[in-house]
Amino acid sequence: MKTSGYTFAELNGKEDLIEEIRTLESKLQEQTGEAITLIAYEKEQPGTENRHD
Repeated sequence: MKTSGYTFAELNGKEDLIEEIRTLESKLQEQTGEAITLIAYEKEQPGTENRHD
């Protein structure tokens, strides 16, 4: 999977958003019968590469 131009989204301290993601994962698992994991990325802005390293 190519993720060039994207970095992991910074969700520390945003428990409400994390809970929304977990709720959607559960809903998708119920609908598909498969374990679904959602991964949050954000598009990198020019000059911000490796800012989470």
